[in-house]
Amino acid sequence: MSSAASITRRRARVQSGAPGCIAVERRAHGTPAAGHATTAGSSSGQPREAPMPHLDVSRAGRVLVLTLDRPQEGNRVSRQMAEEATAALEAARRDPGIGACVLTGRGEVFCLGGDYQGAGPTSAGRLEFARAFADMALAMARLGKPLVAAVNGDAHAGGFSLVAGCDLAVAAEDATLGLPEAAKGLFPFLALAIVRDALPKKVLFDIVYSARLMSAAEARALHLLNETVPRVLVLERALEWAKRAAAHDADILMLGRDLYYAMRGLSPAEALEKSRFALAAALAAQDQGRPR
Repeated sequence: MSSAASITRRRARVQSGAPGCIAVERRAHGTPAAGHATTAGSSSGQPREAPMPHLDVSRAGRVLVLTLDRPQEGNRVSRQMAEEATAALEAARRDPGIGACVLTGRGEVFCLGGDYQGAGPTSAGRLEFARAFADMALAMARLGKPLVAAVNGDAHAGGFSLVAGCDLAVAAEDATLGLPEAAKGLFPFLALAIVRDALPKKVLFDIVYSARLMSAAEARALHLLNETVPRVLVLERALEWAKRAAAHDADILMLGRDLYYAMRGLSPAEALEKSRFALAAALAAQDQGRPR
């Protein structure tokens, strides 16, 4: 049998006894995913995706760079931005030419939260905004590929949750992070669903109740960040982290990352049950890729 790199759409599937399956899907590198459009190229010589009003999508080799692009509004996540990000992340999962993704912000800040005011005064509009933000968070979890936050500036409220939702994070040394909603008469309702897994309970409620902002150094000490660097180096370092992760077998990384999210909330016995089937699927995929 030919090597793993030449296997196209070959799957090893294992039933765990519950609905669904654990699968490893192999496609030849460089095969475009259906419906994934790119334009001719950027000034940097890298391919650039089809333009989106609130999100800039570009390529740096096998790394897809998603840039929150509302700098005049603090890169607050609008419903449209969330929908654009969800579409880009879902397309990235399907595209074998993409090995990892980087999420960053345009201008001086990373993201100051969600643009709930832009959703209008009606409950229906607010619920649609909340659904779009939640869909974006779910698309991040379902990406199946390394996701690195390049925190180029302050990350507050919903922006803080985006950092927490990434696998890895590099931040500017002068960035601040936090959940200041209580100071504005609100609560980090959407962010809580993501951040609760990233911080111990006592630390989380300290940040919520005090509404204080953490320095990047404190956030790193709490393991919310992998590295802090001067602001001008943030994207460069995030790309290095992403490229290093993308150098590994993409199918195995997807299997393992999907397993991580599938195990959340399960008992140890249930998690181990899923893990043993994932291991069997990975070993079967290795066998398929070995010359006979």
